[in-house]
Amino acid sequence: MTTNKRTADTIDFTKARLVSTYNELGRQLSESDDLVSRLTRRLQTTLEIKLIINIFVEEVGKLINFDQFEYSCESAGSYLTSEKRSAHSCNYRLNLESENLGEVIFTRSKKFKEEELAVIERLMGTLIFPLRNAVMYRQALDAALQDALTGCGNKRSLDITLHREAELSKRHDCPLSIVTIDIDHFKNINDKYGHAAGDDVLQQLVGCLSSIARKSDLCFRVGGEEFIVVLNKTNEAGARIIAERLRIAVNKTRFVHADKIIPTTISLGTATFKHNEKLLSLLERSDKALYEAKNSGRNKVISAEGAKKKIIYGPSKSQKKA
Repeated sequence: MTTNKRTADTIDFTKARLVSTYNELGRQLSESDDLVSRLTRRLQTTLEIKLIINIFVEEVGKLINFDQFEYSCESAGSYLTSEKRSAHSCNYRLNLESENLGEVIFTRSKKFKEEELAVIERLMGTLIFPLRNAVMYRQALDAALQDALTGCGNKRSLDITLHREAELSKRHDCPLSIVTIDIDHFKNINDKYGHAAGDDVLQQLVGCLSSIARKSDLCFRVGGEEFIVVLNKTNEAGARIIAERLRIAVNKTRFVHADKIIPTTISLGTATFKHNEKLLSLLERSDKALYEAKNSGRNKVISAEGAKKKIIYGPSKSQKKA
């Protein structure tokens, strides 16, 4: 617990015995547990971190005046109740059974009194278990939507994302495109270098794609060596440009396993969402463009919209010979 510029104390709720003391605020809590029991009950009604924070802030604000409450946790994100940050603060790092659940900060223009800090600490005891449950729930949801090997989204996550982005595309009349990606001759990589090498290539590929794609672009692993990148607010021409940028980046990247360089290229197919089509049609068109790229020599980009015109992006014959 700190005020002004002192560092934050750590509250370990496996050891702490928090009691309220001092003056009117302390007596108010010791004489009646209505606030504590009500807060405890309310915090147990949800597993949404933001709702838990809002409930806690609302109840604490009935006793203690403050300008801003901030909660931050590496695994759960950050939450602010207002943009106003004042000179005086009290900070708490939350630990439970050696598990770090983040940090909370109260700020206001006036220095916090000792009795106010005691009340805050008493009420913090009601927050820790609901917060831990919410963080664990968030982590479980994230794990269920994440590919275990590469860390990018899985097929279930893609389905959720595509439905959301398609609705936004139709509602705001903005373009939406996808890029379907397949590693060329991936079976040969596994056969020649081993499956551990294949896993390394997959992980390094996701790292390469993430470093080149825009922050708003989302990558998903949908098969053994097949990935889809969702490009919101991106039309047909933009999708081809981004796909070609990804192809070139992979082509230039040194994929390494056990000090051995593994030559790796990708083929890509793009498709742009039509507001009157089903998402399955979008995926099928992009997949068809991908396989046309593979059948025409690999290490290429083909657009579903331009497939009939043979719009192909990739190395020229002279580049192949080189």
